[in-house]
Amino acid sequence: MGTSTARSARSPAPARPWRLQRWPTDATIGHLVVHDHHVAPTAEHVEAATTASRRRGDRALRTSALFPTAADVFTAAGFVPIDRLALLRIDLPLARRPRATADGVSLTPLRPWTRRAAAAVDRNAFGPLWGNSAASLRDTLHATPAHRGRLARVDRRVVAVAISGAAGSAGYIQRLAVDPEHQRRGLATLLVLDGLAWMTAGGATSALVNTGIANEAALALYLALGFELLDDELIIAERTWS
Repeated sequence: MGTSTARSARSPAPARPWRLQRWPTDATIGHLVVHDHHVAPTAEHVEAATTASRRRGDRALRTSALFPTAADVFTAAGFVPIDRLALLRIDLPLARRPRATADGVSLTPLRPWTRRAAAAVDRNAFGPLWGNSAASLRDTLHATPAHRGRLARVDRRVVAVAISGAAGSAGYIQRLAVDPEHQRRGLATLLVLDGLAWMTAGGATSALVNTGIANEAALALYLALGFELLDDELIIAERTWS
C-alpha cells in the first residue's frame, strides 16, 4: 500500500504463502498479503485465500503490491487492478549526499505509543482508501528482518513518518508520509536520506521504493535523490462479490 511495499527477504516458502488481514481503514475488506514476492502464488493459493475471505464475511478482497507474474495469477482469478505503482532503485552508498534541512524539525524514533499519531499523519497524507492504521504501520515496520521507524516533529507535534527496512544487502523505503500542511518543507528528503544512511551503515548496497504512478511529487523526489525508475510496475488488485 501507499508509497512503500518492498520485496521480502529470500527465505523458504511457507506452506501457505499468504496471510489474510483486515484492510487498515475498512474492516469489511480483506487484505491479502503475499509473503514472498519472488514466488508467484498458484491458482490454488488464490482460490484458498478468496474462499477464506468470503467465509469470514468480507465484502471484497484486496492484495498487497504484486509483481507482474503474481498479478497475472490474480487477474486470471477475477481480480481487477485498482492501483499501479512505479518501482525505483538506488545504489548505496550514495555517490553524492544531497543536503537536507528543515528548520524547526526534530527526528525521533517511531515507538509503539506514537503509532496512532503516525497513522493519523499517514491517513491525512494518503486519504481513507490508502492510509494506514496503527496496526498496519506496525506490520509494515516488521515486514523485514531489520527496520527503522522515524517521526518528524514540529513543535513536538508529529507531522511526518518514515519506515525503512533491510534484508541482507537490500534496503527498502517501506513508507513515507508527510502531513499536507507541512509538505514542501524538506521533510520527505530529510527522512529518505536518514533511511538511506541507516541502510548503508547496516551494509545494504541498494535500496528500493515504490510509489503510485500518478504521484508526481513522490516520483520527482526520488528521481532528484538519484533513484532510477525500473521497468517493473507493481499492481494492487481487488475482487468483490455480492
